[in-house]
Amino acid sequence: MKVYGIPNCDTVARARKYLNGRGVTYQFCDLRGEPGIDAETIARAYQVLGAATFNTRSPSWRSLDSAQQTALKEGRDFSAAVATPTVLKRPLVFADDQILNGFNAKVWDPLFTAH
Repeated sequence: MKVYGIPNCDTVARARKYLNGRGVTYQFCDLRGEPGIDAETIARAYQVLGAATFNTRSPSWRSLDSAQQTALKEGRDFSAAVATPTVLKRPLVFADDQILNGFNAKVWDPLFTAH
């Protein structure tokens, strides 16, 4: 299982505390670190989550020009998200056949309580 996020994000911290408290084993991938996240991984998330892959309320999103925002929303070009990964809604979680983003304990409970 991989959890993509940034260490100083409150939502990511809550998600990691939740997973740690349930003894869930995962690899944390810092979006701002090396290797970051690639376009293929973002595309996989987009296939499941669609435009909800992105946090359109974030300052990072607002820093993109309208062409970049449109390309991301339409799933045509993920290069802006690779260059500015904080536009992704966090955490972005790849767990077996599930892809989730954001943190909601009610959604996560059926998936991670048994681990």
